[in-house]
Amino acid sequence: MAQLIMTRAYFTAATGAILLLKILSVNTPPKFFSTKNNINNKYLILYNKYDSLQLNNKKKLRDTDRNAISLTKEERSVFIGLLLSDAWLQKRKGWNPRIGLKQSIKHFEFLWYTFIKLSKFCSNYPYLTKVFKRNKLFYSLTIQTRQLNCFKEIYELLYQVPDNGKIKKVIKPELFDYIDYIVIAYWIMGDGSKRNKGIVLCTDSFSLKEVILLINILFIKFDLNCTIHNDCNKYRIFINKISLKKLLVHIKPYFTNSFLYKIS
Repeated sequence: MAQLIMTRAYFTAATGAILLLKILSVNTPPKFFSTKNNINNKYLILYNKYDSLQLNNKKKLRDTDRNAISLTKEERSVFIGLLLSDAWLQKRKGWNPRIGLKQSIKHFEFLWYTFIKLSKFCSNYPYLTKVFKRNKLFYSLTIQTRQLNCFKEIYELLYQVPDNGKIKKVIKPELFDYIDYIVIAYWIMGDGSKRNKGIVLCTDSFSLKEVILLINILFIKFDLNCTIHNDCNKYRIFINKISLKKLLVHIKPYFTNSFLYKIS
C-alpha cells in the first residue's frame, strides 16, 4: 500500500496536480485532481476504515460504526488543545458530545491543517459563514464533528453542568495527566498572542482559581515559569521568553507556517 501511495503521489506531482500524500484521508473533492489521473481516492485507506469516512455522505452511521470510531492519543491532545482555546463542545441530554471550531477566513491554513487531522470525526467539509460587525462583513470557516461516544472522555475532563443546566468549560486537576506538548501547541495557535518575546494565553473564560491551577500544571510538568496578567478583569497566562525557548523544540513541529510568528 505504501508503494502504491508513493507512486500515485509522484505521478500527480509530475502532471502538476495536488500531491496526494497530504490529503488522502480527507477525501478531497474531485475538482482538485487532474482528470487525466483517473484516481478514485476514496479507496485508498491509510490504516483503518474509520480514518477515511466519506465526508460528503450525510447518511446516519449505524451505532456499531459510530461507536467504533476512537481517539488516538494525538487526536485527543489536538481536541483538548483546541478546547482550551477557541473550540467548543455541545452536549444535549441523551446524546453524545460533538466538537466545533470556528476561525476567521484569514486563518484558513490553520483550520484546514486541523481539519485534515480530524476529518475522520466529521461528516462534512468546513462550511463558510459571514457576519456584519462594525459595519464590516467578516467571513469565517467552521468545522463541526459528528456526535460521538469517543468524546465523552473529553467532555467529562473539561466540562461540568452547573445548576442552570448549561454545560460549562472548567479546569480540573485531572487535566494534569492529559496536557502534553501537542495540547500546548494547539492551545497557543488557537488562543495565544505574542507579547514581549513571550506568549499570552487568553484564558478569559476561566476563574482565577482555574488559571492558577493551569499555571501549576505548566510549572510542575514542563518547568515553565508563568505569571498572571489581569487584562480588564480577565485573567491571562503569560509564558516568558525563557520558558518559551524551552517549549520551541517540542511544539514547533505541530505549528502551521502561518502561526510560527507567535513563537519565533
